Amino acid sequence: MTERPEQSTSPGSSLNPGLKSETDTSHDVERSRAPLETTMAHEGQGRVWPLVWLVVAIVGVPLVIYFLV
Repeated sequence: MTERPEQSTSPGSSLNPGLKSETDTSHDVERSRAPLETTMAHEGQGRVWPLVWLVVAIVGVPLVIYFLV
């Protein structure tokens, strides 16, 4: 069996010593607002949409049946 010379395994050594760990500072690191904080919606808005979908379904189902038969 061949023996290899001991390699340095210190935590600072790497395969490519020219590459060093750096922090990217080209972008803003401040926290941005959450998506819900950027909308203009208020509580109670949108209550009409279930009724719109109900009317569309009630009108659409008979039309689909009529055109398919």
